[in-house]
Amino acid sequence: MSEINIMDFDPSSSIKSYNFTNTAIRRFYDTIDSEQFKDEKKEKIFEYLTGEMEIVPFNDQLKRYLYEKNEMQEAFRSVTNEQYVALILDGFEKNDCLASVGAKTKQEMKRKANRWIAAESVKRESIFQMGFGLEMDDQTISKFLTLVLKEGDFDFYDPKEIVYWHCRRTGKSYAAAEKLLEEYAAEPSDTSVRKDHMWEAMQNTPKLYVSTEDGLKKYLHYIKNLNIADKRENRARQVFERLYERAKETIAKHMNRYPDEKEVEPRRFTAGDISAGKIESVLYTEVPVTKNGNMKSFVCLKKQFSGKRLSRERISKVLAGKPVERFDLITLIFLIYALDDEKLESGAGPRFSAFVEETNELLMEADMMELYPVNPYEAFILMCVVSEDLIDTFALVWKKSYEE
Repeated sequence: MSEINIMDFDPSSSIKSYNFTNTAIRRFYDTIDSEQFKDEKKEKIFEYLTGEMEIVPFNDQLKRYLYEKNEMQEAFRSVTNEQYVALILDGFEKNDCLASVGAKTKQEMKRKANRWIAAESVKRESIFQMGFGLEMDDQTISKFLTLVLKEGDFDFYDPKEIVYWHCRRTGKSYAAAEKLLEEYAAEPSDTSVRKDHMWEAMQNTPKLYVSTEDGLKKYLHYIKNLNIADKRENRARQVFERLYERAKETIAKHMNRYPDEKEVEPRRFTAGDISAGKIESVLYTEVPVTKNGNMKSFVCLKKQFSGKRLSRERISKVLAGKPVERFDLITLIFLIYALDDEKLESGAGPRFSAFVEETNELLMEADMMELYPVNPYEAFILMCVVSEDLIDTFALVWKKSYEE
């Protein structure tokens, strides 16, 4: 298996160039190549996710940043959460950033700070908010995004993140970022703008251009008038909708091939018969539910899988217009592979190669980063792909996350 290189990257230009990523990738391959993995896949996957994979809780990293930034002299472990909350509050007040988190009063900001100090993970937007409130530079924010959240670095196709990078790179305030974004929103359209050599050069080295305010405005001018952000969301949604239909067709075909033995005259299913609820039940058949039929909260693996459940509610929200996330696409592709008899019969190696190749193509079509096995959820999916029974392995690892 290890001859397949998922992470074919240029260390000089990739967010994956940190040493920890190379270690994580090596551990990933060592795990799926091990004899124990062949015999006890779900146990080995669970062990990898909870023990071998390096998970840095967000709150620990935030505390370390605050401790070092404020040059605290007392023992690190002796500093209380209350002290850290006070430092966050002071930072946001000093930098006039209460508005960045929607806090109208100091008490509201204190509640937010308390949640951050207790959180093992946070949303991406929270990292940017802290970037301004706690005076993080662009490199520190990058490390929080990639090392702690295990997500992609600053997105230079997203106007907001472009402006955030520029402002933290140059030491500008949150108010300055808001002003730049307001100017971007108010800029009239320019139908004469086309993709040209200048735009190609900017795409190749965006940081070189957006490090100055003039360069930033020129870059954003292209982003807006080429409809980069809108086209990107549309592409991601188109990919999601295609995969959603494929998943429904695959489930219907699977149910027709393996009918319920209790039924005297098994019905024939079509894609139209498969609901978002059915997709949820196929994926999470072993997950306990509440009286209302909703999946219960995690017992463990919360850090690894938080926000990564393709529930019926999640599917409905995406179909209703909520932005598509990469885990939505990856989970649907996995479901298709897990129930496709031809792919199951192809063997672990060829199936793994095909899954990686197709998934990367679809992610790139949606303008998203390729598979990233440093991310716990994506490592989990890839491990399930090389198991003998993909959907069973997936379901049983989820089940263990509620039992431990």
